Order: sequence, then structure tokens, then C-alpha cells
Amino acid sequence: MINITRINHSAIASRAKMAEMKHFYEGVLGVTTVKRDIPEKLDDLIPGFWMQFPNGQVHVIGCDDSGAERAVMPELAGKRGDPMGPHTAFYVEDIEATQQHLEANDIEYFRMEGFIFTADPTGNTVEFQQDPEYQSR
Repeated sequence: MINITRINHSAIASRAKMAEMKHFYEGVLGVTTVKRDIPEKLDDLIPGFWMQFPNGQVHVIGCDDSGAERAVMPELAGKRGDPMGPHTAFYVEDIEATQQHLEANDIEYFRMEGFIFTADPTGNTVEFQQDPEYQSR
């Protein structure tokens, strides 16, 4: 069993109007935004912003159908679970145990650095990250 400890973030995709999206959430709704913590090679390639809430984040990700991010990260090609589109990310107690559980249940996934990506039966991307509150336990 995977021990999900809490939600990390949810991500919504925006294919256009990133400036308008940011103005709506930050300027109109008054949501706090924070610096994105993503690999440097993706920062310029994938526009977006992160909104911070007391119980987690919502990421707005600028994406298109060109596949440009896959040119920078070819390891994403053909993988189940697209981290560049809409997804939900969960913190887990033990990322290694999570990987073993997925393997034991024949669930296709891919691991990129400290992240595990898969998809639910209808294709919704699910991301797992090690919960830092459980890292040293």
C-alpha cells in the first residue's frame, strides 16, 4: 500500500493567455504566488506560475501541442503520465516503497529525479514525491 501523507499540488494547463491567467488569479482573486521550483532547463521553456495556499499549491502550466519540452527532456517521450499537463501530485511517506508498490501491481510509471509519474485508468496524470516531513524517519 502507498501511504499518501498529503496533497502536494494540483496543476492546470493553460494553452494561451498566461499573463491574463496570472492577472486573474493574483490580481483579481488576490492569490499569493511563489517562485517555481523546477529544473532550470524547463523554466524558460514552460511558462507558468505557482499559487500558494496554506494546504498546498496550484500550478498553472503553460503548454502547447508542439512537444517543445520533450526536445529538452527526451525522457518524457512515450511515457504514461505527463508532468507538463494537468496533474495531481501527492506527497508519500516513502518514495522507494511507492515505486515498489507500483511495480508489484504492474502499474506503468516513470521516474524522473525524485518524482514518480503514472496515470490513472482514464489517463489522468498522478505524481508522487517524497514527503520531506518523512524524509529523515
